[in-house]
Amino acid sequence: MYKLIFFFSLWIAKFIGFLISFLHIGQASNFPGKVALKIKKDLITNFKFKDNCKIILVSGTNGKSTTCGLLTNIIKATGANVIYNQSGANLLSGIATTLCHYSSLFGKLESDFIIFEVDEATLQHLTSQINPHIIAITNFFRDQLDRFGELDTTIKLIEKGINNTKNCTLILNADDCRVAFLQSKNTEKKLYYRLELNLDSNNKSTNPGYLSDPEETTKCPNCKSDLNFTNKFLAHLGNYKCTSCSLEKPFSDYLVTNIKSDHLILNFDIVSSSFTNNKNNFFLPMIGIFNLYNAACAIAIAKTLTNVTNVQIQKGLQTYSTIFGRGEKITTNNKTAWIYLIKNPTGTTEVLKTLINIPNARFLIAINDNYADGRDVSWLWDARFDLLANHKKEIFVSGKRAPDIALRLKYADISINQIRSNEKIKDALTEAIESIDKEETLYILPTYTVLLEMQRKRLCKNSPLA
Repeated sequence: MYKLIFFFSLWIAKFIGFLISFLHIGQASNFPGKVALKIKKDLITNFKFKDNCKIILVSGTNGKSTTCGLLTNIIKATGANVIYNQSGANLLSGIATTLCHYSSLFGKLESDFIIFEVDEATLQHLTSQINPHIIAITNFFRDQLDRFGELDTTIKLIEKGINNTKNCTLILNADDCRVAFLQSKNTEKKLYYRLELNLDSNNKSTNPGYLSDPEETTKCPNCKSDLNFTNKFLAHLGNYKCTSCSLEKPFSDYLVTNIKSDHLILNFDIVSSSFTNNKNNFFLPMIGIFNLYNAACAIAIAKTLTNVTNVQIQKGLQTYSTIFGRGEKITTNNKTAWIYLIKNPTGTTEVLKTLINIPNARFLIAINDNYADGRDVSWLWDARFDLLANHKKEIFVSGKRAPDIALRLKYADISINQIRSNEKIKDALTEAIESIDKEETLYILPTYTVLLEMQRKRLCKNSPLA
Protein backbone atom coordinates (compact mmCIF):
# COMPACT_ATOMS: atom_id res chain seq x y z
CA MET A 1 0.00 0.00 0.00
CA TYR A 2 2.88 2.35 0.92
CA LYS A 3 4.47 1.95 -2.52
CA LEU A 4 1.13 2.22 -4.30
CA ILE A 5 0.51 5.65 -2.76
CA PHE A 6 3.93 6.77 -3.96
CA PHE A 7 3.32 5.46 -7.48
CA PHE A 8 -0.11 7.10 -7.59
CA SER A 9 1.26 10.49 -6.51
CA LEU A 10 4.09 10.19 -9.06
CA TRP A 11 1.74 9.29 -11.92
CA ILE A 12 -0.65 12.10 -11.00
CA ALA A 13 2.26 14.59 -11.07
CA LYS A 14 3.42 13.32 -14.46
CA PHE A 15 -0.09 13.53 -15.89
CA ILE A 16 -0.67 17.07 -14.56
CA GLY A 17 2.70 18.18 -15.93
CA PHE A 18 1.89 16.75 -19.34
CA LEU A 19 -1.56 18.36 -19.35
CA ILE A 20 -0.25 21.83 -18.39
CA SER A 21 2.45 21.67 -21.05
CA PHE A 22 0.12 20.32 -23.75
CA LEU A 23 -2.50 23.00 -23.12
CA HIS A 24 0.13 25.77 -22.71
CA ILE A 25 -1.52 27.01 -19.52
CA GLY A 26 1.54 27.46 -17.32
CA GLN A 27 5.08 26.42 -16.49
CA ALA A 28 4.42 22.91 -15.10
CA SER A 29 7.37 23.55 -12.77
CA ASN A 30 5.60 23.71 -9.38
CA PHE A 31 1.98 22.59 -9.43
CA PRO A 32 2.52 18.87 -10.31
CA GLY A 33 4.89 18.47 -7.34
CA LYS A 34 2.57 20.42 -5.07
CA VAL A 35 -0.26 17.99 -5.80
CA ALA A 36 2.02 14.95 -5.41
CA LEU A 37 3.24 16.20 -2.01
CA LYS A 38 -0.38 16.64 -0.89
CA ILE A 39 -0.94 12.97 -1.61
CA LYS A 40 2.35 11.79 -0.13
CA LYS A 41 4.29 14.11 2.18
CA ASP A 42 7.52 12.11 2.08
CA LEU A 43 7.39 11.69 -1.70
CA ILE A 44 11.04 12.70 -2.18
CA THR A 45 12.37 9.95 0.10
CA ASN A 46 10.85 7.29 -2.18
CA PHE A 47 12.79 8.00 -5.36
CA LYS A 48 15.54 5.54 -6.25
CA PHE A 49 18.80 7.16 -7.29
CA LYS A 50 21.46 5.58 -9.46
CA ASP A 51 24.41 4.01 -7.63
CA ASN A 52 27.13 6.63 -7.07
CA CYS A 53 24.75 9.45 -8.07
CA LYS A 54 26.04 12.73 -6.64
CA ILE A 55 23.50 15.18 -5.19
CA ILE A 56 24.44 18.89 -5.05
CA LEU A 57 22.35 21.60 -3.40
CA VAL A 58 22.97 25.32 -3.97
CA SER A 59 21.38 27.90 -1.68
CA GLY A 60 21.86 31.52 -0.62
CA THR A 61 20.25 34.81 -1.60
CA ASN A 62 21.58 35.62 -5.07
CA GLY A 63 23.11 33.57 -7.88
CA LYS A 64 21.56 30.14 -7.25
CA SER A 65 20.02 29.71 -10.70
CA THR A 66 23.07 30.84 -12.65
CA THR A 67 25.47 28.81 -10.49
CA CYS A 68 23.39 25.65 -11.02
CA GLY A 69 23.14 26.33 -14.75
CA LEU A 70 26.88 26.84 -15.15
CA LEU A 71 27.64 23.78 -13.01
CA THR A 72 25.26 21.63 -15.03
CA ASN A 73 26.86 22.75 -18.28
CA ILE A 74 30.38 22.08 -17.00
CA ILE A 75 29.52 18.58 -15.77
CA LYS A 76 27.66 17.77 -19.00
CA ALA A 77 30.85 18.65 -20.86
CA THR A 78 32.46 15.61 -19.18
CA GLY A 79 29.81 13.36 -20.74
CA ALA A 80 27.88 12.79 -17.50
CA ASN A 81 24.09 12.73 -17.27
CA VAL A 82 22.72 15.61 -15.19
CA ILE A 83 19.28 16.82 -14.12
CA TYR A 84 18.42 20.02 -12.27
CA ASN A 85 15.47 22.30 -11.58
CA GLN A 86 16.21 24.43 -14.62
CA SER A 87 13.05 26.54 -14.33
CA GLY A 88 14.32 27.99 -11.04
CA ALA A 89 11.44 26.46 -9.04
CA ASN A 90 13.36 26.04 -5.80
CA LEU A 91 10.65 25.31 -3.22
CA LEU A 92 9.91 21.71 -2.21
CA SER A 93 7.07 21.58 -4.76
CA GLY A 94 9.43 22.60 -7.59
CA ILE A 95 12.05 20.05 -6.56
CA ALA A 96 9.38 17.33 -6.32
CA THR A 97 8.12 18.33 -9.78
CA THR A 98 11.62 17.97 -11.24
CA LEU A 99 12.10 14.51 -9.71
CA CYS A 100 8.68 13.36 -10.93
CA HIS A 101 9.33 14.73 -14.41
CA TYR A 102 12.68 12.99 -14.92
CA SER A 103 12.03 9.71 -13.11
CA SER A 104 10.66 6.51 -14.60
CA LEU A 105 7.07 5.46 -13.92
CA PHE A 106 8.40 3.61 -10.88
CA GLY A 107 10.47 6.46 -9.43
CA LYS A 108 13.91 5.49 -10.75
CA LEU A 109 16.40 8.20 -11.72
CA GLU A 110 19.34 7.27 -13.94
CA SER A 111 21.29 10.53 -13.64
CA ASP A 112 24.94 10.64 -12.59
CA PHE A 113 24.42 14.05 -10.96
CA ILE A 114 21.36 15.75 -9.50
CA ILE A 115 21.68 19.50 -8.92
CA PHE A 116 19.07 21.57 -7.11
CA GLU A 117 18.94 25.26 -6.39
CA VAL A 118 17.14 25.43 -3.05
CA ASP A 119 15.25 28.26 -1.39
CA GLU A 120 16.84 29.20 1.94
CA ALA A 121 13.79 28.23 3.99
CA THR A 122 13.34 25.00 2.03
CA LEU A 123 16.86 23.65 2.60
CA GLN A 124 16.10 22.19 6.04
CA HIS A 125 13.03 20.36 4.70
CA LEU A 126 14.91 18.92 1.73
CA THR A 127 17.94 17.72 3.70
CA SER A 128 15.63 15.91 6.12
CA GLN A 129 14.61 13.73 3.14
CA ILE A 130 17.80 13.34 1.10
CA ASN A 131 21.49 13.49 2.04
CA PRO A 132 23.52 15.60 -0.41
CA HIS A 133 27.19 15.15 -1.18
CA ILE A 134 27.74 18.92 -1.49
CA ILE A 135 25.94 22.02 -0.25
CA ALA A 136 27.12 25.33 -1.70
CA ILE A 137 26.13 28.69 -0.19
CA THR A 138 26.50 31.75 -2.42
CA ASN A 139 25.86 34.84 -0.25
CA PHE A 140 23.48 36.45 2.24
CA PHE A 141 21.59 39.66 1.46
CA ARG A 142 18.30 41.05 2.71
CA ASP A 143 15.60 39.53 0.52
CA GLN A 144 11.82 39.17 0.93
CA LEU A 145 11.83 40.57 4.47
CA ASP A 146 8.12 39.79 4.82
CA ARG A 147 8.97 36.11 4.39
CA PHE A 148 12.40 35.67 5.95
CA GLY A 149 12.75 38.57 8.36
CA GLU A 150 16.28 39.80 8.96
CA LEU A 151 19.39 37.90 7.88
CA ASP A 152 19.92 36.20 11.23
CA THR A 153 16.72 34.24 10.59
CA THR A 154 17.83 33.24 7.10
CA ILE A 155 21.22 32.10 8.40
CA LYS A 156 19.62 29.94 11.10
CA LEU A 157 17.42 28.28 8.48
CA ILE A 158 20.48 27.50 6.34
CA GLU A 159 22.37 26.12 9.34
CA LYS A 160 19.46 23.83 10.20
CA GLY A 161 19.52 22.55 6.64
CA ILE A 162 23.25 21.90 6.75
CA ASN A 163 23.10 20.20 10.13
CA ASN A 164 20.54 17.67 8.91
CA THR A 165 23.23 16.13 6.70
CA LYS A 166 26.00 13.59 7.29
CA ASN A 167 29.46 13.63 5.68
CA CYS A 168 28.53 16.54 3.44
CA THR A 169 31.12 18.87 1.89
CA LEU A 170 30.41 22.61 2.09
CA ILE A 171 31.45 25.00 -0.70
CA LEU A 172 31.39 28.51 0.77
CA ASN A 173 31.94 32.08 -0.42
CA ALA A 174 34.88 33.29 1.66
CA ASP A 175 34.25 36.96 0.75
CA ASP A 176 30.95 36.90 2.69
CA CYS A 177 31.84 36.53 6.37
CA ARG A 178 28.33 35.32 7.24
CA VAL A 179 28.70 32.49 4.73
CA ALA A 180 32.32 31.68 5.54
CA PHE A 181 31.64 31.11 9.24
CA LEU A 182 28.36 29.20 9.12
CA GLN A 183 28.00 26.86 12.09
CA SER A 184 27.97 23.27 10.86
CA LYS A 185 28.04 19.78 12.34
CA ASN A 186 28.72 16.43 10.67
CA THR A 187 30.26 18.05 7.60
CA GLU A 188 33.15 16.23 6.00
CA LYS A 189 35.06 19.38 4.99
CA LYS A 190 34.71 23.01 3.97
CA LEU A 191 36.10 24.49 0.78
CA TYR A 192 36.19 28.20 -0.01
CA TYR A 193 36.20 30.37 -3.12
CA ARG A 194 36.81 34.11 -3.40
CA LEU A 195 37.68 36.95 -5.76
CA GLU A 196 40.75 39.17 -5.92
CA LEU A 197 39.92 42.46 -7.64
CA ASN A 198 42.22 45.25 -8.73
CA LEU A 199 41.79 48.30 -6.49
CA ASP A 200 42.12 51.97 -7.36
CA SER A 201 44.40 54.40 -5.59
CA ASN A 202 41.81 55.11 -2.91
CA ASN A 203 41.69 51.40 -1.99
CA LYS A 204 38.10 51.07 -3.15
CA SER A 205 36.56 48.59 -5.51
CA THR A 206 36.68 49.79 -9.11
CA ASN A 207 32.87 49.49 -9.20
CA PRO A 208 31.19 52.92 -9.27
CA GLY A 209 29.29 54.25 -6.29
CA TYR A 210 31.12 52.10 -3.72
CA LEU A 211 30.49 54.25 -0.67
CA SER A 212 26.73 54.36 -0.95
CA ASP A 213 26.00 50.83 -2.15
CA PRO A 214 23.51 48.82 -0.07
CA GLU A 215 25.29 46.38 2.21
CA GLU A 216 24.59 44.27 5.27
CA THR A 217 25.78 44.96 8.80
CA THR A 218 28.64 42.60 9.49
CA LYS A 219 29.96 41.63 12.90
CA CYS A 220 32.62 39.15 13.92
CA PRO A 221 31.03 35.68 14.24
CA ASN A 222 33.28 34.97 17.24
CA CYS A 223 33.18 38.06 19.45
CA LYS A 224 30.54 40.27 17.74
CA SER A 225 33.01 43.14 17.37
CA ASP A 226 33.17 45.25 14.21
CA LEU A 227 34.99 43.85 11.23
CA ASN A 228 37.68 45.89 9.52
CA PHE A 229 37.45 45.83 5.71
CA THR A 230 40.52 46.70 3.66
CA ASN A 231 38.27 46.66 0.58
CA LYS A 232 34.85 45.55 -0.58
CA PHE A 233 34.08 44.02 -3.95
CA LEU A 234 30.29 43.77 -3.90
CA ALA A 235 28.19 45.20 -1.04
CA HIS A 236 29.72 43.70 2.13
CA LEU A 237 31.73 41.04 0.25
CA GLY A 238 35.48 41.65 0.43
CA ASN A 239 38.60 41.39 2.57
CA TYR A 240 37.91 41.55 6.30
CA LYS A 241 39.47 40.96 9.71
CA CYS A 242 38.11 41.31 13.23
CA THR A 243 39.20 44.42 15.13
CA SER A 244 39.27 42.55 18.47
CA CYS A 245 40.02 38.85 18.04
CA SER A 246 42.11 36.82 15.59
CA LEU A 247 39.31 36.02 13.14
CA GLU A 248 40.07 36.75 9.49
CA LYS A 249 38.95 35.55 6.11
CA PRO A 250 39.69 31.82 5.67
CA PHE A 251 42.21 30.49 3.17
CA SER A 252 40.61 30.13 -0.23
CA ASP A 253 40.83 26.86 -2.12
CA TYR A 254 39.70 28.59 -5.32
CA LEU A 255 40.99 32.12 -5.96
CA VAL A 256 39.66 34.11 -8.93
CA THR A 257 42.21 36.70 -10.04
CA ASN A 258 43.47 38.71 -13.04
CA ILE A 259 39.91 39.76 -13.86
CA LYS A 260 39.30 41.68 -17.08
CA SER A 261 35.96 42.56 -18.61
CA ASP A 262 34.19 44.36 -21.41
CA HIS A 263 30.48 44.73 -22.11
CA LEU A 264 30.11 41.11 -23.21
CA ILE A 265 32.81 38.90 -21.67
CA LEU A 266 34.58 38.34 -18.36
CA ASN A 267 38.13 36.97 -18.54
CA PHE A 268 39.75 35.55 -15.40
CA ASP A 269 42.27 33.14 -13.89
CA ILE A 270 41.65 30.59 -11.14
CA VAL A 271 44.40 29.54 -8.75
CA SER A 272 43.82 26.26 -6.93
CA SER A 273 45.76 23.15 -5.90
CA SER A 274 43.04 21.08 -7.62
CA PHE A 275 44.41 22.22 -11.00
CA THR A 276 47.65 20.80 -12.39
CA ASN A 277 48.59 24.20 -13.86
CA ASN A 278 49.59 27.22 -11.81
CA LYS A 279 47.61 29.53 -14.09
CA ASN A 280 44.20 28.52 -15.41
CA ASN A 281 42.59 31.08 -17.67
CA PHE A 282 38.89 31.07 -18.59
CA PHE A 283 36.35 33.42 -20.13
CA LEU A 284 32.66 33.76 -19.35
CA PRO A 285 30.27 35.26 -21.94
CA MET A 286 28.34 37.14 -19.27
CA ILE A 287 28.58 40.51 -17.54
CA GLY A 288 28.90 41.59 -13.91
CA ILE A 289 31.14 40.76 -10.97
CA PHE A 290 28.21 38.84 -9.47
CA ASN A 291 28.49 36.30 -12.30
CA LEU A 292 32.18 35.77 -11.51
CA TYR A 293 31.13 34.58 -8.06
CA ASN A 294 28.63 32.22 -9.70
CA ALA A 295 31.28 30.84 -12.05
CA ALA A 296 33.80 30.39 -9.23
CA CYS A 297 31.26 28.47 -7.16
CA ALA A 298 30.32 26.23 -10.10
CA ILE A 299 33.96 25.47 -10.93
CA ALA A 300 34.76 24.70 -7.28
CA ILE A 301 31.90 22.19 -7.08
CA ALA A 302 32.80 20.57 -10.41
CA LYS A 303 36.48 20.18 -9.49
CA THR A 304 35.55 18.74 -6.08
CA LEU A 305 33.34 16.01 -7.57
CA THR A 306 34.94 15.23 -10.94
CA ASN A 307 38.19 15.15 -12.89
CA VAL A 308 36.90 17.84 -15.21
CA THR A 309 39.59 19.36 -17.44
CA ASN A 310 40.19 23.02 -18.23
CA VAL A 311 38.93 22.44 -21.77
CA GLN A 312 35.69 20.94 -20.43
CA ILE A 313 35.25 23.80 -17.96
CA GLN A 314 35.67 26.36 -20.73
CA LYS A 315 33.27 24.46 -22.98
CA GLY A 316 30.70 24.47 -20.18
CA LEU A 317 31.11 28.21 -19.56
CA GLN A 318 31.01 29.38 -23.16
CA THR A 319 28.06 27.21 -24.25
CA TYR A 320 25.92 28.05 -21.24
CA SER A 321 22.48 29.36 -22.13
CA THR A 322 20.87 31.36 -19.35
CA ILE A 323 17.52 30.27 -17.95
CA PHE A 324 14.70 32.66 -18.69
CA GLY A 325 15.18 36.05 -17.12
CA ARG A 326 18.79 35.65 -15.97
CA GLY A 327 20.60 37.49 -18.73
CA GLU A 328 18.23 36.24 -21.42
CA LYS A 329 18.39 37.77 -24.89
CA ILE A 330 15.20 38.31 -26.89
CA THR A 331 14.73 39.82 -30.35
CA THR A 332 11.55 41.63 -31.41
CA ASN A 333 11.09 43.46 -34.73
CA ASN A 334 14.84 43.18 -35.37
CA LYS A 335 15.55 44.98 -32.10
CA THR A 336 17.43 43.47 -29.17
CA ALA A 337 16.42 43.27 -25.52
CA TRP A 338 17.99 41.55 -22.52
CA ILE A 339 16.17 40.45 -19.35
CA TYR A 340 17.78 40.61 -15.89
CA LEU A 341 15.69 39.48 -12.92
CA ILE A 342 15.79 41.85 -9.92
CA LYS A 343 14.50 41.08 -6.45
CA ASN A 344 16.50 42.86 -3.74
CA PRO A 345 18.62 46.00 -3.21
CA THR A 346 22.07 44.48 -3.72
CA GLY A 347 21.18 42.42 -6.77
CA THR A 348 19.42 45.37 -8.40
CA THR A 349 22.30 47.72 -7.67
CA GLU A 350 24.90 45.35 -9.13
CA VAL A 351 22.85 44.90 -12.30
CA LEU A 352 22.44 48.68 -12.68
CA LYS A 353 26.14 49.32 -12.04
CA THR A 354 26.99 46.95 -14.87
CA LEU A 355 24.35 48.10 -17.37
CA ILE A 356 24.89 51.87 -17.08
CA ASN A 357 28.35 51.44 -18.57
CA ILE A 358 26.96 49.87 -21.74
CA PRO A 359 26.61 52.32 -24.66
CA ASN A 360 23.10 52.97 -25.98
CA ALA A 361 21.36 51.19 -23.11
CA ARG A 362 17.64 51.76 -22.55
CA PHE A 363 15.56 50.56 -19.59
CA LEU A 364 12.21 48.97 -18.71
CA ILE A 365 11.68 48.27 -15.00
CA ALA A 366 8.69 46.11 -14.02
CA ILE A 367 7.75 45.51 -10.37
CA ASN A 368 5.10 43.20 -8.89
CA ASP A 369 4.38 42.52 -5.21
CA ASN A 370 2.93 39.00 -5.38
CA TYR A 371 3.97 36.37 -2.82
CA ALA A 372 6.85 35.05 -4.94
CA ASP A 373 8.21 38.60 -5.35
CA GLY A 374 7.82 39.56 -1.69
CA ARG A 375 4.89 41.71 -0.63
CA ASP A 376 7.14 44.38 0.83
CA VAL A 377 8.56 46.63 -1.91
CA SER A 378 10.34 49.01 0.46
CA TRP A 379 13.59 47.51 -0.87
CA LEU A 380 13.20 49.76 -3.91
CA TRP A 381 14.38 52.66 -1.75
CA ASP A 382 17.62 50.87 -0.83
CA ALA A 383 18.56 49.99 -4.42
CA ARG A 384 20.83 52.43 -6.28
CA PHE A 385 18.36 53.75 -8.87
CA ASP A 386 20.25 57.05 -8.63
CA LEU A 387 22.76 55.38 -10.97
CA LEU A 388 20.24 56.18 -13.71
CA ALA A 389 20.20 59.90 -12.88
CA ASN A 390 22.36 60.80 -15.89
CA HIS A 391 20.34 58.66 -18.28
CA LYS A 392 18.91 61.06 -20.87
CA LYS A 393 16.38 58.79 -22.58
CA GLU A 394 12.92 57.61 -21.51
CA ILE A 395 12.68 54.98 -18.78
CA PHE A 396 9.66 52.68 -18.94
CA VAL A 397 8.04 51.30 -15.77
CA SER A 398 5.44 48.56 -15.49
CA GLY A 399 3.87 45.94 -13.22
CA LYS A 400 1.42 46.19 -10.34
CA ARG A 401 3.75 48.57 -8.52
CA ALA A 402 4.56 50.77 -11.51
CA PRO A 403 3.53 53.90 -9.52
CA ASP A 404 5.99 52.93 -6.76
CA ILE A 405 8.96 52.50 -9.06
CA ALA A 406 7.99 55.70 -10.89
CA LEU A 407 8.04 57.55 -7.56
CA ARG A 408 11.37 55.95 -6.65
CA LEU A 409 12.88 57.14 -9.94
CA LYS A 410 11.57 60.65 -9.33
CA TYR A 411 13.39 60.73 -5.98
CA ALA A 412 16.50 59.43 -7.74
CA ASP A 413 16.59 62.76 -9.63
CA ILE A 414 15.12 61.38 -12.83
CA SER A 415 12.80 63.84 -14.55
CA ILE A 416 9.13 62.85 -14.48
CA ASN A 417 9.07 63.75 -18.19
CA GLN A 418 11.39 60.80 -18.82
CA ILE A 419 9.23 58.24 -17.00
CA ARG A 420 6.68 56.29 -19.05
CA SER A 421 4.31 54.20 -16.95
CA ASN A 422 2.08 51.31 -18.08
CA GLU A 423 1.09 48.60 -15.61
CA LYS A 424 0.51 46.04 -18.39
CA ILE A 425 3.87 44.47 -19.18
CA LYS A 426 3.01 43.46 -22.75
CA ASP A 427 1.92 46.99 -23.64
CA ALA A 428 4.91 48.52 -21.84
CA LEU A 429 7.31 46.21 -23.69
CA THR A 430 5.71 47.00 -27.04
CA GLU A 431 5.99 50.73 -26.37
CA ALA A 432 9.58 50.42 -25.19
CA ILE A 433 10.66 48.33 -28.19
CA GLU A 434 9.03 50.80 -30.60
CA SER A 435 10.86 53.72 -28.97
CA ILE A 436 14.41 52.41 -29.33
CA ASP A 437 16.67 52.85 -32.32
CA LYS A 438 18.32 49.84 -33.98
CA GLU A 439 21.69 50.64 -32.42
CA GLU A 440 20.14 50.78 -28.93
CA THR A 441 19.53 47.84 -26.60
CA LEU A 442 16.61 47.57 -24.20
CA TYR A 443 17.33 46.13 -20.74
CA ILE A 444 14.25 44.74 -18.99
CA LEU A 445 14.50 44.50 -15.19
CA PRO A 446 11.48 42.53 -13.88
CA THR A 447 10.62 40.92 -10.57
CA TYR A 448 9.86 37.20 -10.58
CA THR A 449 6.11 37.13 -11.26
CA VAL A 450 6.45 39.73 -14.01
CA LEU A 451 8.92 37.32 -15.55
CA LEU A 452 6.40 34.48 -15.26
CA GLU A 453 3.76 36.65 -16.91
CA MET A 454 6.16 37.41 -19.75
CA GLN A 455 6.75 33.68 -20.16
CA ARG A 456 3.02 32.93 -20.25
CA LYS A 457 2.54 35.59 -22.92
CA ARG A 458 5.45 34.18 -24.93
CA LEU A 459 7.55 37.30 -24.45
CA CYS A 460 10.56 35.26 -23.23
CA LYS A 461 11.67 31.64 -22.95
CA ASN A 462 9.24 28.86 -22.13
CA SER A 463 9.87 26.90 -18.97
CA PRO A 464 12.15 23.93 -19.64
CA LEU A 465 9.49 21.64 -18.17
CA ALA A 466 6.75 23.10 -20.38
